Amino acid sequence: MSDLIPQEIIIQILYRLPVKVMVKCTLVCKSWHSLITSSHFINTHVAETLSKPTSTQPLLTRRFESPYKEQYFLHLNHESLDIHQTLKYPLKPRKNDYPRIVGILHGLICLADGRFGFTTRIVLWNPSVRKYLELPRPNITFRETGFCYYTLGFGFDAKKNDYKVVILGYAFGGNGYCSPPKVDVFSVEEKGWRMISGEGLQCTFLDTRGSQFFLNGRVYWIGYERKTGRVETLVLLFDMEEEKFEKMQLPEDLLEVYPDRLLISVTKGLLTVFEYSFGEANNVCVNIWVRTEYGDVKSWSRLYSVDFSEGAWTVYALTEKDEVFVAKAERGMQDSYGDLLLYDPKNGQTKVVQPHGIVGAFFVGAYTESLVFLNKESGATSYEGAKIEEKPEYVNPEFLEGISNLFLEEEEEDDN
Repeated sequence: MSDLIPQEIIIQILYRLPVKVMVKCTLVCKSWHSLITSSHFINTHVAETLSKPTSTQPLLTRRFESPYKEQYFLHLNHESLDIHQTLKYPLKPRKNDYPRIVGILHGLICLADGRFGFTTRIVLWNPSVRKYLELPRPNITFRETGFCYYTLGFGFDAKKNDYKVVILGYAFGGNGYCSPPKVDVFSVEEKGWRMISGEGLQCTFLDTRGSQFFLNGRVYWIGYERKTGRVETLVLLFDMEEEKFEKMQLPEDLLEVYPDRLLISVTKGLLTVFEYSFGEANNVCVNIWVRTEYGDVKSWSRLYSVDFSEGAWTVYALTEKDEVFVAKAERGMQDSYGDLLLYDPKNGQTKVVQPHGIVGAFFVGAYTESLVFLNKESGATSYEGAKIEEKPEYVNPEFLEGISNLFLEEEEEDDN
């Protein structure tokens, strides 16, 4: 039966299947196993998935309850936000701390334990294929550099088809954190860390939340530079292909805003900055800025502002409909409890997305299911019995005929 269907048709059928089903298809026969776990198939599937509207992709949320209760959820319906799937993180949280979610890219979630130089564990995790890669100890450690402040970035080198993690470590000196930082880069393809030069980089960080975002080949952070008699806030970029740093100017209204009051993100494919300001009676106002053109500082514009009542509010992300994911800490601290809410600034209504979690540990972000790490060359570890075994060269005719008919029906619908 498999000989009667052209290879191109089989490939198109497989691309249309959910990731979980594709993983099961690797058990059908050796040729399918070889096809689906090949780098070309995995990369093409990522490209096909990214070409679809973001509204069709799941949302990932994270809730942490101390001690040791960490939960990840996928939400398929962006309207109801009902939980579609609960994901089990394969590693236990350490003590009462929660891992920082550095970023999400192509189905991989980058998580890091520790803060202020105590980087004890960095993990790249793909829950879709139930595999994770625990990175070896970086060169920038407390033993090597002493007490320091560090920030991390996670991105993709399209030229080399390589996922990378970058660490910037600032040693603590008598007048604060010293520039330039030490820079350490991990390459999944190279399976190791290597130091690169940070010479001339005078930008440092204050964002204890470790916010970063990857967009168009670069990682973005909010940082600042010391000028004569003042501090200037800016955006620092790291080009994942060239492994070089760049600087981007913020709009004039944000140049002297305390950097810890700015949070960087991406909305509808545009670089976004959330600016926290405090008004009368301790009301919190969040101004949302977007940049429409790379390299043009004049393309920054303030999208709109969201006013909150008194309290410690945190903004996490925007939806396609300009609704806002927020949380209010019960005791005004990031490590106190609160509910993750979806807030509609047009009518002031809120919807509980995740109840009663540590506010600083909540996370909301778009998630793309992928086959990354499915191939053995990645060196990733399977968990929960997810090991893939090759089967004899045999295709179940009924199974193949069924998915073939499904594909042909969809083709006929498209033609009509």
